[in-house]
Amino acid sequence: MSKKQFFLLVFLIIFFSFSVASVFLYLSDRIDRVETSVNLLSSPQNSNLTDGDLVETTSTDNCGEICKKTVEELVSKAVSTISSKTKVVEKVASTPKSVSTSYIPMGSTYTTTSTVWYTLDDTGIYIDLVNDYGSNATVSWEASLKVAHGNGQAYVRLWDDTNKIAVNGSELTTTNNPDYVLVSTGTLPFWKGRNLYKVQIKSLNSFEVSLTGGKIKVSY
Repeated sequence: MSKKQFFLLVFLIIFFSFSVASVFLYLSDRIDRVETSVNLLSSPQNSNLTDGDLVETTSTDNCGEICKKTVEELVSKAVSTISSKTKVVEKVASTPKSVSTSYIPMGSTYTTTSTVWYTLDDTGIYIDLVNDYGSNATVSWEASLKVAHGNGQAYVRLWDDTNKIAVNGSELTTTNNPDYVLVSTGTLPFWKGRNLYKVQIKSLNSFEVSLTGGKIKVSY
């Protein structure tokens, strides 16, 4: 090989290498700009950008028509991909469940001076809380009490005549009140099954006490 041919070969190799490097740098720059456009589109803070906005931001250089078209196609494809993966979740407001309340009267008016618990048989009422009102039902009771001449203390409570026990937490009382005062309990633990409930009353020190308006309250 002559020196002339050798230098020509070296020149061609250098020119070819330079050309390949230039093309590589150009394509690398184009890819970086396309990736930047896609990232801008995918970013939550840029979710309102349109295709035109993205093309405009990536077209401030000397990119030709073919390059612009390629960018637009890639951006459009990215938009379609993101849109297809976006789900709109509609929150349905739940309607609060209404609570029903029933009142069960227990006798009328009664007066006594007994200092021991006296059972008022005419107040008897059968209740099966779960079967009559449902497993979520709750029960309490209330009554109006007074003490004659405002001297003494009156007591009333519910008596489970089926199981022969006083209902836990059902005792109500008032002291030195000459006029009727409404008193009530919190939630009571009625036993399961169909049970007969009655009212019991007594006076602390044999002064006359009176009861009226006794009733059981059931919420369900």
